[in-house]
Amino acid sequence: MPQKGHSPIARLALAAFRRTFDDLLSVQSFVTPFSRSLLENIFEMIMWFGRTKDDYDNFERTARVAYLFLENGSQVKHKPVALKFYAVIDKVIPALNNSRQAQAEANQAPKDNPDALIEKYLAYYKVLYEGLLPIACAPVIYAFSIAKKISDKAFTPNGEGKVDLKTIYKMNKWLAYSENRLAIGLNGHLRNAYAHNNYRILDDEQVELWDRSWGPEIWHLDQLTKICDQLWVNALGIICGLVLYDINNFRVVESCGWVSPRRAPRLRRHELHTVIESIADELGFYLREEKTLPNGIFMSLCVKPKGIDQESELYMGYKSHTDLFKIPMWYEEKMVVDQLIIMLHRLIPYFEVQTEVSINVVSSDDVLLGSLVTDFQALVGLQLKDTKPETVERARQGFKIDTLGTCTTFVEKEGFPRFVGRGPANYGKPPIKGP
Repeated sequence: MPQKGHSPIARLALAAFRRTFDDLLSVQSFVTPFSRSLLENIFEMIMWFGRTKDDYDNFERTARVAYLFLENGSQVKHKPVALKFYAVIDKVIPALNNSRQAQAEANQAPKDNPDALIEKYLAYYKVLYEGLLPIACAPVIYAFSIAKKISDKAFTPNGEGKVDLKTIYKMNKWLAYSENRLAIGLNGHLRNAYAHNNYRILDDEQVELWDRSWGPEIWHLDQLTKICDQLWVNALGIICGLVLYDINNFRVVESCGWVSPRRAPRLRRHELHTVIESIADELGFYLREEKTLPNGIFMSLCVKPKGIDQESELYMGYKSHTDLFKIPMWYEEKMVVDQLIIMLHRLIPYFEVQTEVSINVVSSDDVLLGSLVTDFQALVGLQLKDTKPETVERARQGFKIDTLGTCTTFVEKEGFPRFVGRGPANYGKPPIKGP
């Protein structure tokens, strides 16, 4: 299930990913909740209404190249590449969110105010160029240097895990083909002009730009929007390449103990509430209440009833056509304690291990079904790999309070989306016929 608040497009993310990159997935591939969340984010953006097949093709080609560079480097020196990769991967989502916010501000600027649009798109480009790309490209460029035995220190990420994007052009010397996919949409002069206030907005949706070694050049608003979108689509492709690497390498890296468990960034209370609500919803609970205590956290959860097993319909509209998918949905009855153990395990990265967690579970008519009190240290020591009866029993023995008994909840499940047919470009419900 996609995270609460995502568009329905996120429901197709994993299926689209597997359909596109199945040939690259290894026998050890493993999709962690982190990878799935990142996939849902990037596929939601690349598959949004109005995107063209060319956009998706460019996204796919860049993803494949980025992943190839990472794997080629890993074949030479696996551990150093993995260490550089896992040092920055957690920084990708905040940088991606910042870029998405800048994009939204540019898209929402008044269409009848070209001056404001130019300012917003220049700012958006700067956020992509300075914030997202130096992080996303860093492990890819480093792996490339390992594979090619390049000694230039510019290929090694700095203390913040970033690389200077000028290094991308240095790669051309070692490329076996003329096109450098990482360079698509990059224009350092454009970023410099805006960053150093070397621009002047003109009439007729134009802006004059220059820096110390370039220009002046006159750019039209259409050129700005196009290069921003090029860089955005390419950035999503690079990030998809990172996800591919994570999926294929996570189990090996974990078993070797090369990196510590992921530590989530410190969240504000409303952000933490959203995380808890999303996990609870996925595991079969409604979050009724959540409050932070001096040395712990309290939650009140309501179990979910059994729904109707059925197929849901999802329409994807593009400029040229509309696709219809059908997604099978059903409900599975689960032990409440099993689901809570999974939930608490997923929340470990967001809390200190000594934090005490207290949970009341109620029925749909607010009858108390049971309570659970423990601390996260008990879950950390468990090193959860499954919820087999013996694993659950071992966990329950370590809880301070456990009155949940054998109460159950129902969890909504989704099957693999099935493509049904294609209809005309109509954002409503078109008369679609199957193949």
